[in-house]
Amino acid sequence: MSEPGKIRSGYAAIAGSANSGKSALINALSCRNISPSYNYRGTTRISISSIYMTETEQVCFIDTPPLDYYEDEELFRNSDVICLTLNSTELSTKLKSPVLRNFINRNRKTPIIFVPTFIDYFPAELHGAFTNQISMSVNYQEIVPVCAPCGQGVSRLRSAILKYIPERGKLFPDGCTSLHSERFLVSEQIRISLFSVLPAEIAATIAVQIEEFSIRDQKRYVRANLHVARHSNKGVVIGRKGAMLQDIADLASKGASRMIERPLYLDLWVKVRESWPENRDDLIEFGYLF
Repeated sequence: MSEPGKIRSGYAAIAGSANSGKSALINALSCRNISPSYNYRGTTRISISSIYMTETEQVCFIDTPPLDYYEDEELFRNSDVICLTLNSTELSTKLKSPVLRNFINRNRKTPIIFVPTFIDYFPAELHGAFTNQISMSVNYQEIVPVCAPCGQGVSRLRSAILKYIPERGKLFPDGCTSLHSERFLVSEQIRISLFSVLPAEIAATIAVQIEEFSIRDQKRYVRANLHVARHSNKGVVIGRKGAMLQDIADLASKGASRMIERPLYLDLWVKVRESWPENRDDLIEFGYLF
C-alpha cells in the first residue's frame, strides 16, 4: 500500500549507442511520438523528455544522445533508473565496447536495466540467448528484450522500470507531458517531419531555429528557419514550386497541433549555414552545445 499522498514518481534515463533504438523506445514507453526516431546516426542531438502519467504513477523518460560521443554524467547520476539499450543485431560487439564498460562503471550506484532492442529480427526461441549473453558479460538489475515499434516487451519494461521508481509526492502537475517548453517541442515536431519527407542524410543536417512563437487570432503562430548545411540542399528542401517545404509544414503543423492541443500556423523559411555541424559557434547558437 502506498502512503497517503504518495505515488511512484521519478526519472528514467534512456541511454545507449547510436542506432540502438532509444528514441523509438521513449516514444513507446511514454505512449507519445515526441522524439525523432529514424535509422540514421545521431538523430537525437540533445536530451528529450516525455512523461508517462497515470493516477498512481509518473515517470519522466529522458532520451539522450548516443554514448559514443555524449554523456551527461549529472543526468544519469540523478536518475532513479537507467535503461541501457543494446542493438541485439550487434550484441556481441557492443558488450565488448569500452564506452559501454566505462558507462556501467561510472553508474554503479544507479539501477541499470539492459534492453536488447530490435528483437523482431530473431525468432522468439532465441530471445533467451540475449539474456544469457548479457548476464555473463556485465552487472545488471534486469534484462528486458523489446521491439519498440511493434510494442513487444514495452509493457513489461515499463513495469520493470516502475519497480525502481520511489514513492514520493508528485513531481509533475497533472497533464504535464514533458519538461520542455512548447517552443522546443514544436521545433522537434518540425525535425520529425523532415525525416518523413527528405533523404535522411539531408534531414539529419538541418537545424531548426524558431524566430517567433506567438498567439494570433487564438492560433499558435510559429515562424521557423530551417538551416541547411549545404547550399545544394536548399533547393531539395524547398522542392518544385515550394511543394516539399509545404509538405514539411503540413506534417509538422498537424503533429504539433495534436501535441499542444491548439491550432497552429507554421511559417517555414530555408536558409543556408554552410557546414554548421562542424562549427562550434553554430552548435552553441542552435542549442546543441552549452
